[in-house]
Amino acid sequence: MFEWINNIWLAIFMIIAMSWIVSKAADKLGDVLHVLGIKLEIPTSVRGATFDAVSSSFPEFATAMIAVLLYKRFADVGVPTIAGSGIFNVLLIPMLSIIAFKGKNLIVKVDKKVVYRDMIFYMLAIGILILFTYLGEYTAFTGLILLFVYVCYTVVLYRQTKKYRKSITDIEIASEYNEMKDVLEEEEEEDIDIDMGYGSIVLWIAICIGFIWVSIDAIIQSAIVVSDTLKIPQYIVSVIIIAAATSIPDTLLSVKSSRMGDAEGAVSNAVGSNIFDICICLGLPMIIAGRAIPVSFGENVGVLAFLVLSMITTAFLLLKKNGVSKRDSLIMGFVYLLFLAYVIATAFNIIG
Repeated sequence: MFEWINNIWLAIFMIIAMSWIVSKAADKLGDVLHVLGIKLEIPTSVRGATFDAVSSSFPEFATAMIAVLLYKRFADVGVPTIAGSGIFNVLLIPMLSIIAFKGKNLIVKVDKKVVYRDMIFYMLAIGILILFTYLGEYTAFTGLILLFVYVCYTVVLYRQTKKYRKSITDIEIASEYNEMKDVLEEEEEEDIDIDMGYGSIVLWIAICIGFIWVSIDAIIQSAIVVSDTLKIPQYIVSVIIIAAATSIPDTLLSVKSSRMGDAEGAVSNAVGSNIFDICICLGLPMIIAGRAIPVSFGENVGVLAFLVLSMITTAFLLLKKNGVSKRDSLIMGFVYLLFLAYVIATAFNIIG
């Protein structure tokens, strides 16, 4: 569809323009799913880890699927994009969410149970990815294991939702409805009605997914043009450019939640997005590919190491007894700068 993107200036323009469309479509998708979450009486931490995570991570899912189905470049486009996006999500998104937080206190405290829940499943997903990367190939079996991990994660979330529904009061439900109405009015979202029917919700979901899919196709084609023109390895372009472009929705959604005072939902979205990214956005394409996909452990070991480091950094800060201050959150930004320095140094053969 986008073979006419054939020069670097057009490619750069398309990356910027399509990233904007992706952010708008994913933001709309997030609003619709947020309404659905309220209608289904789902707790904020669960909603952040599921509906918010799925809506904001759909760009990554589209990237991996398009890389497999259209470009046949899963190893140097799909995997690096998910990994780069994962590092971005677990470092920069919590940092920006904490900075944007407008709660009563300047210290952000997240339920320790939520942190442990998400980090345990995230660590398990990363461990499986590292194991099969070390073995040198991804197969349908790899994808099935990752999907099984996500199924277990959703079972845990479902049990928490059942417990929450028994404890929630009608006053709390009404409060969430009113809060969501205020947010939609503030953002002038005239098309999204808190009382919309399920048919309208499904229609909006389909429209948003269509826009995201087409835009991601254009971003991948543009990134390939940039890579070929500047003689930069496609792997590096995927880790930085495509990963950042697909992470914009995660960022906007989490910052929005944090500004509403829902820091817990913002952090759950960031980490829940990564679990979805690795388990579904990588797992499903591995199954659909129908063949073993070779992968180099040597080329990916640095990024995988930063996936683990980013997780440990964020978990350590969120588990602090006294909460996370805005100053503490800057540590996450520093680790991400280290990651960028590593990627750039690798691209220019400064380090092996």
